[in-house]
Amino acid sequence: MTAPFEPPPEDDFDPGEADYLPPDDEDYPPPSAYTPLSGGDEPNVEAPLSENLEAMVGKAVLKRIQKEADAIAEAKWAEILTPELYARLEAAAAARLLAQLEISLANPEPEPEPEQPAEPELVFGSVEEFVRERIAPVYRREVIEGTSRNWCTQWWKHAEAISRLEALWRAWERLRLDPSTGMSVWWRDHADHHMAQLFDPEGTFKACSVRSGHAGGDFAIVPLPTEPAPSSMFPDMRLSPESAPTAASPHKEGNN
Repeated sequence: MTAPFEPPPEDDFDPGEADYLPPDDEDYPPPSAYTPLSGGDEPNVEAPLSENLEAMVGKAVLKRIQKEADAIAEAKWAEILTPELYARLEAAAAARLLAQLEISLANPEPEPEPEQPAEPELVFGSVEEFVRERIAPVYRREVIEGTSRNWCTQWWKHAEAISRLEALWRAWERLRLDPSTGMSVWWRDHADHHMAQLFDPEGTFKACSVRSGHAGGDFAIVPLPTEPAPSSMFPDMRLSPESAPTAASPHKEGNN
């Protein structure tokens, strides 16, 4: 007769080790080495799902309420909008539109001013740079050996030279923008005229020379002698614009 089955003692029984069959390479730890997730570590899938559903339901309810409110308002409006009330609303709207139109006509918006073209940038920053970089290398003339032309290397000490060369520079900056005849006009009407006056042996450089340099002091050309005119003959136009000279002004009928 077979003896009945008796389980091993409770202290010697380990379910984890009984169910664990280690592989041949012993690389995997037994199940007892793994720590199961606690209740707090398990992901909560129902919470975000409930929030999304609640938001969707809220939107649907608001949409439905708005639809019903619009229907009620439309029905109520149809009840109270009598022909008399409609006529009053129409008249009020027409009066408001007419008043706004009159205000617009009485105070028209000013037309935008046309944009002024921007001033072109200067090629040369000063008359000194213009003489050094443009006049000197381009307008070449013999002014050193046996010449009838006078030139002063310190031309900037002569008031007439500064004024004429400044005029040349300004004219060049303006006429260079004319691609057709701008430079021709500059040479003919400006450069040749003013440079001839500066080279004149009897001009502002008369006492100067390239070899001897600028002649100042006793050798400088004195200003043209003048005598002051009567104060009433030439009133200051800056102080009294009404006193502008007329055809009968004394200085217009001066003696020859």
